[in-house]
Amino acid sequence: MFMEKLVRETERLSLICSMLDTMRRADKDRNARGWTSPIGLLKITRSCAMISELATSIAKAGYGECDRATLEEILRETRQVLYSLHAHVAG
Repeated sequence: MFMEKLVRETERLSLICSMLDTMRRADKDRNARGWTSPIGLLKITRSCAMISELATSIAKAGYGECDRATLEEILRETRQVLYSLHAHVAG
């Protein structure tokens, strides 16, 4: 159950951050609008928080639905998204 939700949320985050989606939402000068908007940033942050919450639930349950290495990789990628987001906002 947790793993299915984790996969769906990870896919959702991937779609939010995808290059094709960003290009599709670009303005006439090709400046990205989608994920860089305040709403987009909030959606990414919310998705990362949900991924973290689901991963914590899986870990507390004893990794029954997912092996530890897979879960750690998902969390590593999620942290990288947040670090990139932070750098974008700070820059």
